[in-house]
Amino acid sequence: MLPLEIQQPKSILQPFLENMVEALKIYGVVKPLQKMYGNQSYTEKLAEMRNLPSGTIGKEVAQMLDDNNLTLIPKFETHDLKHLVLGYDMTTQDEIKMQAFLFGNGNRSIACLLFLSSGILFPSMWNTYRQEYKKGTLAPSILDLSLDESMALSSEQLKSKYQV
Repeated sequence: MLPLEIQQPKSILQPFLENMVEALKIYGVVKPLQKMYGNQSYTEKLAEMRNLPSGTIGKEVAQMLDDNNLTLIPKFETHDLKHLVLGYDMTTQDEIKMQAFLFGNGNRSIACLLFLSSGILFPSMWNTYRQEYKKGTLAPSILDLSLDESMALSSEQLKSKYQV
C-alpha cells in the first residue's frame, strides 16, 4: 500500500483546465472517431451487452456507459473496459490517473501520452499521478485486454487480477 499523500490546495483555475482537457478529448478524439467509423454496429453491440448476465464485464461496461450518458465509440471500446476493470471514473482527473497507470503498465501510444501530458496543468495532482504510474508498473499487463474477448467474463475476477 502506498503512503497517504498530502496534496496542495487545488488551483482556482482547475475547473477551467479540467473542462479544457475534457473538450480536447471529446472534440479531438471522440468526435473524429465517431465520424470516421460511424456508430451503427456499436449501437447494436451495446444493446447486446445490456442483455448479458449481471456480473459480466459486458453488462457492467454497458451500465457504466449508460450511467454516464455515453455510448460505445469506435476504436475506443477497450478504453471504456479499462475504466471499469481498473476502477477509474470517467472524470478528467481519473482519466489522467488511468493514463499514468497505463503508461506505467507499458502503454506508449500517442493517445496515452497526450492525455497523460495534460496532467502538467494540475501540479497539485503530480504526486497522485506518480503513484498511479507506480501501480501500473506493479500490475499485470492490461494492454492486450479486449472488450470482445472479455464481455462474458466475471467483472470481479478481472478487477481483482488487474487492480493493485
